[in-house]
Amino acid sequence: MGPAAWTFNERGTISLERCAQAELDALLVPGLVNAHAHLDLGGADALPAGASFTEWLLGVGGVRQAERDVSEVAASEARGLGRAGVVAVGDVDGSAGRGTEGRRRAGMGGRSYLEIVGVSRDGARSNLVRTLALVDRLGAGRGDLGLSPHAPYSVNADVLGEIARAAAHRRLPLAMHLAETEEETRYLLKGDGPFVGFLDTIGKGAPFARAPGLRPVAYAERMGLLAAGCVVVHGNDLDDTDIACLAQHRTPVVYCHGTHRHFDRPTHRWLDLDAAGVPLALGTDSGLSNRGVDLLAEARRLAADRPELPPALILRAATEGGRRALGLDHGAACFLPGTASDGLLLAGPPGDIESRCGAEVADWVLRGASQVLVTILAGTPVEAPEGACRAFLDTPQGQG
Repeated sequence: MGPAAWTFNERGTISLERCAQAELDALLVPGLVNAHAHLDLGGADALPAGASFTEWLLGVGGVRQAERDVSEVAASEARGLGRAGVVAVGDVDGSAGRGTEGRRRAGMGGRSYLEIVGVSRDGARSNLVRTLALVDRLGAGRGDLGLSPHAPYSVNADVLGEIARAAAHRRLPLAMHLAETEEETRYLLKGDGPFVGFLDTIGKGAPFARAPGLRPVAYAERMGLLAAGCVVVHGNDLDDTDIACLAQHRTPVVYCHGTHRHFDRPTHRWLDLDAAGVPLALGTDSGLSNRGVDLLAEARRLAADRPELPPALILRAATEGGRRALGLDHGAACFLPGTASDGLLLAGPPGDIESRCGAEVADWVLRGASQVLVTILAGTPVEAPEGACRAFLDTPQGQG
């Protein structure tokens, strides 16, 4: 057989088409999109989960303060992503732009969300001003920048609305760690719990004088973040009202399964979110709470741990879902001669792959039997292969 090309149609189901004949058995699939990562935290070992999530957060601060060439760390992480089939990443850059520079130098597409923190009102406002100036320095016109107010407990409430308005005014996408833990929800509802001690340890005040009495999703909605198109990262602690709110705003949720498992959190409500019409995407977070940034490995672990999840749903989240979450051109995942598409070649598909239904194809990909031959970014191989793989790239689809 020659290569087969796999795309998602408008109903989100898998379509297979035979490619031009080449001396290679391979499956051409849309490029993977890692919709949430922290490239500037690469190269460090995972931190123990600890008794509380806030203890782990303090450890992250220690990693950030260590002496490292952050730009090169981020570039190395990005190159690793490319070798593993990822064509775009939603990176949260907490390094004053050095991570963004590294991602760009590595040729990795996607978006850098420049992180904003600041518990006090003055501190948050100053950081917002500095971050907007950084957007100008990095080049807002390139279309690969956004803003990331870190989390409800780490950004002053009076400034969150300003961030949402600034993002809307400057057409900068937003992403925020939201509804990540039960402790976060407790802090917003009642103003107590582990985050009180965490903020006392930091010693920079509190994000609000009185708890808003809202769950995280409702809080983000009140602050105008959801209306501004904010992507929700994690979404681990959700109730039915939260899911209905996210569905109403068509807010993408990026799930990071390895991190979820690292902290042994309750089962994520993926199927409920999907049933409600909430767009889903996959991310890896950072190596501080995961095994790295390999998204295909992440999808396979999710499939193994959650056998009730349809494989096609997982793969759609890892490809089309990530593109939608990051606002990337959907057409770049469609394979037509003469187009500059993003994709990857998976080696060794069954000889009857073209006769199999989408669920069977997705199951084959997630069983671990497939291997990434080459990643293709905008029609160009990330690493030019030799032999049979080169034969495929000489076909119209390969050149597309």
